[in-house]
Amino acid sequence: MPESPRYACVFVPYFAAAALVRRDPDLRGRQVAVLTGAAATRQVVDVTPEAWAAGIRSGMSATEAKTWAPSLLGLDRDLDAERAATAALLDAAWTESPRVEVAGPDRVCLDLAGLPSVAAEALREDSGARDGTPSARGVAASAGLRLGERLGATLHALGLPVRMAIAGTRATAALIARDPVGSGRSVPGSRPAHDLPRVVPPGAERRSLAPLPVALLAPPPDVAVALERWGIATLGELAALPAPALFMRLGVAGVRLQAEARGEDRQPFVAAVPPEDWMEALALDWEVESVESLAFVLHRQVSRLAARLAVRGRGATALALTLRLADGGAHVHRLGGLAPVHEPRTLGRLLLMGLERQALPAPVVGLALEAETAPLDRLQADLFALARPSPRELGEVLGRLAALVGPDRVGAPVVTDSHRPDAIATAPYLARGFAEAAASGSPASPEVSSALWRGSDPRLRPLTEAVLGRRRLVPPLPAEVETRAGRPIAVVAHGVVGGRVLVAAGPWRSAGEWWADTGWACEEWDVALSDGAVYCLARDLATGGWTLDTVYD
Repeated sequence: MPESPRYACVFVPYFAAAALVRRDPDLRGRQVAVLTGAAATRQVVDVTPEAWAAGIRSGMSATEAKTWAPSLLGLDRDLDAERAATAALLDAAWTESPRVEVAGPDRVCLDLAGLPSVAAEALREDSGARDGTPSARGVAASAGLRLGERLGATLHALGLPVRMAIAGTRATAALIARDPVGSGRSVPGSRPAHDLPRVVPPGAERRSLAPLPVALLAPPPDVAVALERWGIATLGELAALPAPALFMRLGVAGVRLQAEARGEDRQPFVAAVPPEDWMEALALDWEVESVESLAFVLHRQVSRLAARLAVRGRGATALALTLRLADGGAHVHRLGGLAPVHEPRTLGRLLLMGLERQALPAPVVGLALEAETAPLDRLQADLFALARPSPRELGEVLGRLAALVGPDRVGAPVVTDSHRPDAIATAPYLARGFAEAAASGSPASPEVSSALWRGSDPRLRPLTEAVLGRRRLVPPLPAEVETRAGRPIAVVAHGVVGGRVLVAAGPWRSAGEWWADTGWACEEWDVALSDGAVYCLARDLATGGWTLDTVYD
């Protein structure tokens, strides 16, 4: 039997105000109005539930709203905070379903088809619908309630109050989620929004929508006037009208509204693509002139980003903090070379440590924090293996090193595609053997973890036979070399190494990249000096300069 389609709609009421409360948790429980426009014509575009209960409505002037509620706090609309709130909404939705559609800045729809818990729910609901057994329907509804409560709890942790509904069509779930009375609240915001997700059984979409008010469809003003004149007040009454006559009188807009009132989806499901970069932005209501004053604001911003990373099971490997300045400029601070980290304390400390070494050219009026991420290592610990470094401590150490020497000088060594002797670069750190596991999102095999961390990998076993090891000097020591017939006979390097050459082997010449500006050519000599040590000398054929490159142990 084919599985019935099931969708969940998650709606954030009072979205613009909720984004401000998420940005500043101190606003929670206060009467707040979101304002737009110039100083003389500022209008209310959204309010918190507390302001709504006090009679403040969208469209009021700022002066009128303040008259209605003297304790009202008016704040400018923050589009950056709204974009971050939408991203957080998506992060939570992706924890439950890989297919999520953005129906608007304040709502998302989840395709629940194929999810194990929902598949079992659909089978129970179908059987309950056939035999009419109330207990079967109760068991079916409980699965949807558990999914909704789990998703609601995640969003509550991210600072977003939501209403949710699960139904067989996206239109039905969206309308029911937007209905405040049907969500169990006679007064907006009178109870936690994630307590009562509504589950509509398959086939009951039109019956569930019938008593809802037409205002939920947000019809155009002329259509709303016509419906009011006809006495159409509920979705059920609109759905019952003959479609041809409705088209003749209201046109395409009327037919579209009727399809929504019937719970029909007129557009295909368009799944959103998970972002590669993560951003939290903030516009300040005041100017910040010092790094110490910026620390408090930055801590909250890092906490919001870290909460999103924790929900998705990812950690930050690089951070870019953009400070918008009062003079119109911008200051960018970058931090890279991190092991995947999502602890806010560690991320905030690393950012502040880098900022303290710099002077801000002008006061800060806004900031945006962007992160490059990677999956957190989910490898199960081995009872018989050596303890692995803590990701928090490892990330903090790497971040401190990056702040001291630069992010491009910290990471894992990588051999570049060149024959140049010193052709070594750095890449973002990832423990060897776990790169494939992190890329695929699956844990590394026990064989890999055991081989790497116990040292049983043949490449890591200690050598038993005698060998001559090369200890490369980075950077090489400049040297003064005396030659005779082109062969070195005496060496002095920075006053540290010096002596007569007893034995010399070479030269070994190499060259490359002659077709580019990075072309190079050198020759190398292995020499045994009178001080009893063996070295490798390198001579740059372009400049004629000598360096002490390697010590043989």
